[in-house]
Amino acid sequence: MTRLLLKRFKANGLFTVKNSVRHHFSSSMGAQTIFLRSWLFSVLLALSVICGAHAAPVPEARVMNDKPARFGDYEVYYSAFPSTFIQPDIAKTYDLERGPKHGMVNIAVKNVRDSEEGKAVKATFDGIATNLLGQQSALKFKEIKEGDAIYYLAGFRFSHEEMLKFSIKVQPEGSIQSHTLQFSQTFYEDGK
Repeated sequence: MTRLLLKRFKANGLFTVKNSVRHHFSSSMGAQTIFLRSWLFSVLLALSVICGAHAAPVPEARVMNDKPARFGDYEVYYSAFPSTFIQPDIAKTYDLERGPKHGMVNIAVKNVRDSEEGKAVKATFDGIATNLLGQQSALKFKEIKEGDAIYYLAGFRFSHEEMLKFSIKVQPEGSIQSHTLQFSQTFYEDGK
């Protein structure tokens, strides 16, 4: 069943988080694999994978970018998706707003200065989501720590078939410089 879904999404040019991350990091080895598995675990948790022996199927969330944004010594991984991809119990646990008109931005930052595999780092964010009419809403990020993985989630609202532009200043802990991450995505109330 999973392979059939992956084929269907590949044929349509769409990738599930599981497929995209597997494809991008298929050649990873050693410590990099450990970090990426930890990071993937965190992302999947945010997308409602239930931890432990009774894991639920991976939601069909698309990744915005197969490769992280690179800013000097830092790599920034990011995605945006409808909040309905998160199971209600997970949303409640992390106090996340969930609904057909609510979306989430997920960001993880790692420092790759000393090694190719890098290390998860804390960061501060100042971001906005802007619609085509120029209306803006601030993104308030919440830090989530799972083992060595650190990631940040921010909620936003959208209308059906609305294209939003995201502009997010990222300042990794220990860095005096901030970097701006920009991307756009269209959202649908039915979760596509």
